[in-house]
This record gives sequence, structure tokens and C-alpha cells, in this order.
Amino acid sequence: MDKKIYDRMNDILKAEIKPAFGCTGPIGVSYAAAEARDAVGGTPIRIKIAADKDTCAKNGDVGIPGTTYKGIGIAACLGAFAGDASKKLEVLKGITPEDEKRAYAFEKEGDIQVIPDWETEKIGVFIEAEVETENGIGKAIVAKTHSNLVYKAANDTVLVDQHFERVGNLDETKDPITEFGIADLYEYATTIPIEELYWLREALQMNRALSEKAMSGSTGIGLGAQLMENAGGDIIRRAKAWAAAGSEARMGGLNMSTMACATSGNVGITGSMPLMSLAEDLGKSEEDLLRALAFSYYVTCFGKNRIGRHSAMCACVVAASCGVAAGTSLLMGGDLQTAMGAINNTVCNVFGVVCDGARYACALKLSSAVGIAIEGAMLAKKGIILPANEGVTGQDGQATMEFLGQFAKKGMLYTDKFLCQELYKKLPKL
Repeated sequence: MDKKIYDRMNDILKAEIKPAFGCTGPIGVSYAAAEARDAVGGTPIRIKIAADKDTCAKNGDVGIPGTTYKGIGIAACLGAFAGDASKKLEVLKGITPEDEKRAYAFEKEGDIQVIPDWETEKIGVFIEAEVETENGIGKAIVAKTHSNLVYKAANDTVLVDQHFERVGNLDETKDPITEFGIADLYEYATTIPIEELYWLREALQMNRALSEKAMSGSTGIGLGAQLMENAGGDIIRRAKAWAAAGSEARMGGLNMSTMACATSGNVGITGSMPLMSLAEDLGKSEEDLLRALAFSYYVTCFGKNRIGRHSAMCACVVAASCGVAAGTSLLMGGDLQTAMGAINNTVCNVFGVVCDGARYACALKLSSAVGIAIEGAMLAKKGIILPANEGVTGQDGQATMEFLGQFAKKGMLYTDKFLCQELYKKLPKL
């Protein structure tokens, strides 16, 4: 592979692998609110959030780092009162108990609105924040990804304007990753000079620290620790436990950052922790692990691009599982055909699993998907691959993932709308 292509692919992957402090759903709202407040400065007296249906409906049950509260309302208030916009997805890093008190008081007694957009044709991440202070009105729009600022204004002065079009620019079929197929991702992961992948060490260190906190009983509800206790010496169960623990810590609002993949911390955990666990249990080298991780993350990004940043399907279960299947096959010495077979073996088991929002249950869902992915890869390594073109599977793993994406984006639009509306009804009203 030509060095220019290596560099291009490295840039794409690095753009998708970023630290995030807290679940990116509510954190995206905090970031938008912080940018709006930053535009004018001062103390908020009115906050208005208009966001896509998934942001509004699927983030009411997840913990927010540095607080004891949950929900989009408190996330908006924390961002407006105390967020540091320059930190992007780590916007709430450093907030104090006093900040939490002010934000909570405003959510309960202040002028705050959260308005969902229920129009099904307007899909994808879209968060518009308006914050009024004694200095006037600040506006900010974050779209497509949770830290992509496309518009910012102070009163009548426009500070940032990417001329973002609400529907057209959310089209992910033109994203840079669409330039490459899974064969390209495999070649990248297996042939790029290993020193070019050393930056992925941080993802392993950061996500492992998160998992270890849950394993120690310092956070969460005990899912990861119990799964590890149940695992005994089974390497698949151990890998599942490591993944579940990281998600559990994050869903509980642990005051630590995670390394997100494709703007999702849970996806980043799912794509990395099982491979770390397997590499240790199988005695693999750091190079083996980093190459498998690069392949896993890239296939995961490929999958998320197909199903959408906000999808009716659970990204951890249907996209990151494909990454784990591909990464596991590489870790065990499999070739491209093995990886394609591992993806097919996996997708037929996880196809259509819906996303019902961020919550502790995510830890169990992604843990189950990890087990399916690893078993699918182990079967593929033995030459046991489900027949092509049966049911939802295609001719190979890439064709299967393409169909998966089409079904998620087109076939499940109204499923997602109905689910979001029902979830929204259950949330406490501001």
C-alpha cells in the first residue's frame, strides 16, 4: 500500500478515535450549550435545546460524569453554566459540586426547553443550542458528530458558519471512509509499519482503566465483576466481562474519560477491550494486538458509517461486533477470507438488534455481542462459515454489512421513530 494511502487511512481513523468524558449523547448537548454560552459570555438566564429525536429520547437513563443526575436537561445546564467548550467531548471535565448545584437548580426552576425533532427524514446527530445571558443570545449548532460545530453566533454576529444543510450534509455516503472496502482495511491493518499504530496504545490504556474501576467495585452495579467471577478460565467469557465492565463504568457516569470510536464511547470499549483480553490470554504480542485493534476499529467505523451515527440498530451490537469478529480473526492468524467469514457468522446472529438508548443494559447487550463475534471468528478460523447469500448474509462480509446498513437506514426509520416517541414519554418532563 502506498504511503499516501497509509497516511490518508491513518488520518481517517485518528479522526474517529477520540477521548470522550461521559456518554456522547448528553455530552454533545453539553458541548453545544457550552459553545452557545461561550459566544456571548455571562450567566445563563434562558436555555433552549432543539435536537434530533434520538438525542432527546435515548439519553435520559445514562449517568453524567461529575454529577449524580441524568438527562438532557441537566446536561444542557451543566454545559451552559460550567462547560469548557474548548475541550470538545471532554467539555464537562473539571466541573465542581458547586457547578452541579447551580445547574440542577436551574433545571428545576429556570427557563429551559428541550424540543425533540420527530421528523423521520431528518436523521443523524443535530443539536441546536440557544443560551441567553445578560450579554445577549448565543447560538450554536453541533451536527453529524457530537463535537462537530457547524454554526456559532453572538447576537447578530456570526462567528462560525460551515453552511451546514440539515439533511444533505448528514448524508454519510460521501464520508472519507467510503473510499475504502474491507479488503483495504485488512491491508492497512496488516502491512502498515507498526510504529504508525502506537498511538492506539492510549485507547487500550484509557479503556482498560475504566474497566478496572468497575471490576474493583468502585462504580456501577457489579455486572463486570460478576461476569468475570463467572468466567473462570474461559477466554470468551473473560473478554465479555472486560467489555461489560468498561460500559458499566461509563453508563454509570464514572468521572473518567474513555476512548470513543465513531463518536461513541461504548463502541470504543466494545471494539478494544475484548481484543486486549484475548491477546493476554492467548499470549499474543503487542504488535499482534495493535494490528487487530486497528482492524477492529476500522471495520467498526465502516459499520457505523453504513447504519448511521444515530441508528435504529444498536451500534455496539451490530457494528462493533463486526469489528471484534474481524479483529479476533486477525489476532488468531486468520486472513482476509477468515475475517469476511467471521463478519458473516456474526451478523446473522445480531442483525436488527435495536438501540433503546444509553443505560446499564448496554453493558449486557455489548457483552452478548462480543461473545457472538469471538465465536464467529473462531468458527471462521476453522473454516466453518455460514453459506453466502442466505437470509441477510451477502456474498462476503462487506456485502453483508452493506445490506445491514441499508436496512438500518431505510427499513427501520419508522421503527426508530416509534421507539423514540415511546421512550420520550417515559422521561421526566422539565
